[in-house]
Amino acid sequence: MKSQTLIRGKAGRYDWGLIPLSDLQASKRLLHVVASRPELGSVMRVYQPGPTLAFSRKEETMPGFAEAVSEALAFGFEPVIRPAGGRMVALDQQWLVVDIVSPEPDHAKPHRDVYTAYGDLFIEALASLGVQAGMGPVPGEYCPGDYSINARGAVKIVGTAQRVTRDARLFSASIPFEITPSVREMFIRINRILDLEWNPDTLGSISSEAPSVTLDELERALIGVLAQDSALECSLSDVFSSQSTAAA
Repeated sequence: MKSQTLIRGKAGRYDWGLIPLSDLQASKRLLHVVASRPELGSVMRVYQPGPTLAFSRKEETMPGFAEAVSEALAFGFEPVIRPAGGRMVALDQQWLVVDIVSPEPDHAKPHRDVYTAYGDLFIEALASLGVQAGMGPVPGEYCPGDYSINARGAVKIVGTAQRVTRDARLFSASIPFEITPSVREMFIRINRILDLEWNPDTLGSISSEAPSVTLDELERALIGVLAQDSALECSLSDVFSSQSTAAA
């Protein structure tokens, strides 16, 4: 399950300042790259997103969607439709997003097995930082799911989702390092507008569970369990240009 190619750091941190939705566009493009070049193996990308409000396809059809989009724009959050499943999540640069894209020509892996395999690795990484993490939903959590990662069984600290396309699979995880006032307000407003059940007390973060941990330490811990020691570290440009070269 460990990734063989690693993308992190400056690409994501710079892109959002220029085009806020470029991170999600990159995730979609990585799916196509890995599908067409399975020799790359699994590609892990870890980045800090710009202020975005990521909706699911289902929420796009809800009666309050247009008002929710207007609210996001008024607060400086870019409304986007996420490539993986799940439910609405408000993100800013105090979150880490981990995308793992793997070649999968036969679609043989059940979603459940992928969730539990990666979930165990996230729990291992968080435990190394002193976070009492476990797998399972918290009643009233945002984007509810059976494979959420929680802290102490009381707050959600990692949301996970998947998308399978022809010949490739995207596993995506969103981890709040710190919940900023803007993100909290967006959760409150958008869940109310869309009439989604949610308990604000379940919105957890790494910094509230392990105050001494830095964002860089969180990133290193995740890479340590999710990427091979021999993983090739490169940039988005490296991967995308390799696809163009192969096509030529």
